[in-house]
Amino acid sequence: MYDNCPECRLKYEKEPGFFYGAMYVSYALTVALWVGVAIISFGIFSFSPWVFLGFGISLLLILIPLIYRLSRVIWMNIFIHYKSNGSEKIIK
Repeated sequence: MYDNCPECRLKYEKEPGFFYGAMYVSYALTVALWVGVAIISFGIFSFSPWVFLGFGISLLLILIPLIYRLSRVIWMNIFIHYKSNGSEKIIK
């Protein structure tokens, strides 16, 4: 992720350690992923615990970059709010 916004030069990290709170968001997203995998594995397909574990770990390894960035974006949007000045470019 960038240190500053390329458009408005907003510094994303407000203070040292600002994104430590994103770890809690990442934990929540990971728990939601595991609950979803458990519901699919046990509730719908009745897989064994080993299949559940293998499927969950492989899915988690694939989604780690997405969860990392998404948790930082969610954490940042809690504290930094976007204010439009009306000059956005709309691509159609």
